[in-house]
Amino acid sequence: MKKDEAYWEQVRAVADEIESDGCSKVPDFYGIACAEHDIHYRLHHRLDGSPITKAEADREFRQAIQSHSKLGRFSPMSWWRWLGVKWFGQKAWED
Repeated sequence: MKKDEAYWEQVRAVADEIESDGCSKVPDFYGIACAEHDIHYRLHHRLDGSPITKAEADREFRQAIQSHSKLGRFSPMSWWRWLGVKWFGQKAWED
């Protein structure tokens, strides 16, 4: 799915509704990707209503950072943050 500006505006609106805290405990670089990830973790579905697993949410988080980074797929931050949520995000997913 191509995520255009209208999609990201919808992410901002839903993130406000659920009181997303953005990038928890790390700098808010790529905050919009963190907001989308918060939506996935809190609602366990995508904006279109389709269900999402933790692994899918984490992968889409990495891809969202990459899509906003000048380095694309080679963005080190996308991989660090993906590993962080992959390894340490289970409690947040379950809450």
